[in-house]
Amino acid sequence: MLTPAQVQTATRLRQIFLEAGFTADGVLGLLGASAYAALARDEFVPARRVLQDKAGLLVDLVRLFIVDEVLDAHDLSEGFPVAELRSLDLIEGGEQIHAVVDVRPYGEPDTDWYVVSDHSAGRGARSRDEVAVDHVLGVGGASLTLARITPRIPVDRALDIGTGCGVQALHLSRHSRDVVATDNNPRALLCAQLTAALSGYRWDLLEGSFLAPVVGETFDLIVSNPPFVISPGHRYTYRDSGLAADELGRQLVGRIPQYLRPGGVAVFLANWLHIRDQDWRERVTDWVRGSGCSAWIAQREVQESAEYVGLWLRDAGHAGPDQDRRYEEWLQALEEWGTTAIGFGWIVLTPSSEPWIQVEDVSTAKRQPGGAEVMESLDHFQCLQKFDAVAMLSGIPTVAAGVVLQETQLATSDGHWSGGPATLVHPSWRQDEFLDAVTKVMINLCDGQRTVNQVIDDAAAQLQSDPDEVLAIGLFRLRELVGRGFLHLARGH
Repeated sequence: MLTPAQVQTATRLRQIFLEAGFTADGVLGLLGASAYAALARDEFVPARRVLQDKAGLLVDLVRLFIVDEVLDAHDLSEGFPVAELRSLDLIEGGEQIHAVVDVRPYGEPDTDWYVVSDHSAGRGARSRDEVAVDHVLGVGGASLTLARITPRIPVDRALDIGTGCGVQALHLSRHSRDVVATDNNPRALLCAQLTAALSGYRWDLLEGSFLAPVVGETFDLIVSNPPFVISPGHRYTYRDSGLAADELGRQLVGRIPQYLRPGGVAVFLANWLHIRDQDWRERVTDWVRGSGCSAWIAQREVQESAEYVGLWLRDAGHAGPDQDRRYEEWLQALEEWGTTAIGFGWIVLTPSSEPWIQVEDVSTAKRQPGGAEVMESLDHFQCLQKFDAVAMLSGIPTVAAGVVLQETQLATSDGHWSGGPATLVHPSWRQDEFLDAVTKVMINLCDGQRTVNQVIDDAAAQLQSDPDEVLAIGLFRLRELVGRGFLHLARGH
């Protein structure tokens, strides 16, 4: 781990970076939008083309750490911090200098951070076909998803399980008094400490598997982007748990609740198997039952087995002639587990005296929810628990602010117009809801004055339908729309 002297060096280096404009905005301004976007795809030719006729400290830092080029020590810009970089073991070489790690500017709109990780496979000065077993991943799609959906509520203590390079800990530092982070990869903890020091933070970094380093402790907020990949072995620390099938998700759900304080929240990513002749919702729901927590389980994507295996084999680089064998073994393992597909998603837990479980597919949502929207969703689900079927009939439904009812008019063969499909549009991340004729009429009656029972009776009268039939449809659909935030439900007087 870093010595006190190295932490002080990191503080000086941070200031040098900032003064040079080595920030996310600075790199974007230097490279332009197209070349900058290509970096996220591990495509570096556009950046090299932009940089080839440029000079200066910012240019050198981008070439060294992001594009991973070898720099001639005699051609370095004035003020290049060779001594500081060597002190932190960020560079190697004498006449020819190259980066040991990727140092990537990152941040939020009002702050600048630096994320230290390993270079991806097939890149730069020390290019290799496949990443190392202890490879430390940088900022990726999964880490950005978790950062987005994590509630940014002020807390006393926060825990990042499997911190890796420290991306989640950076975000937690904005609203947590103390940040604790664990990882069983010593190299990851070193990268995380560098990330913290260069970003102006200090975290309690603990070596060990998942929750083992914090036994007996409790937290207000727990987050984790764990090694969730469902694979037949443990090849890479950053993605493979070494547990069979989707056992990692089940174990995290089973263990995390005892580390949550009352009112606390845990948010983590997971993969789960779709098993032949089983409903995936029931499988994942079984993980939560008896945990003492309410849970929101959301599936954002599904992949079939070959697509899934191909994705993660490419993620680690190219393994040469061994690739086909590994592909076959992986597919064979998935087949033996009865896999029909693999789901990607997130799980949110919060302690509850009367636990509820909400499982849904959000793959068609307009976007991923933000942290505040996650908390709103928990409130909507919690609201539903106050209303069983009988209580709901006396509840008073109101259309949520900003929700729009869009109705389509269709031209008929005789030149007239007739009512067509209707859609309920939510202003947030939720997918739009297509409405059947019964639900469309009921929505127009949810004026904050009528009870659900009155809405159903009035809808039946307008439709000239059997009230019992409208009741069966109405209770189900109105309850569903309350859970998704399209309607608010208050107790009747």
